[in-house]
Amino acid sequence: MENLAGRLKAVIQAAGVAITDVSLPDMTNKATWTVQPPDLQAAAQSTIDSFDVNDPAHDSAELNLAVTGHLDQERIYSALVWAIIDTYSAPATVTKYNAAKTKIVTAFKTRPWAQ
Repeated sequence: MENLAGRLKAVIQAAGVAITDVSLPDMTNKATWTVQPPDLQAAAQSTIDSFDVNDPAHDSAELNLAVTGHLDQERIYSALVWAIIDTYSAPATVTKYNAAKTKIVTAFKTRPWAQ
């Protein structure tokens, strides 16, 4: 649960409290947990009090976020490769894309620029 503060912030915001940040100086003592802006502390407090730090959903949410980020990166890289092929060897095709992908994977493994 590396990003427990981020998860708490999201839960408070989902509860309709427009905070901008949270601080958890002592993870084991909810009395030390504060929100920004401070005038929203009272509105956020019931959510803080009911927040279960041991809920496995927190780990699951972080894992989902990591996977989503990874997939988005894959899509971005694929789009970039497709655009480069289309620009320099138009039209881009699946065959050309797969050939470029194979070359990229090989280069990633062998790092020819470092030899």
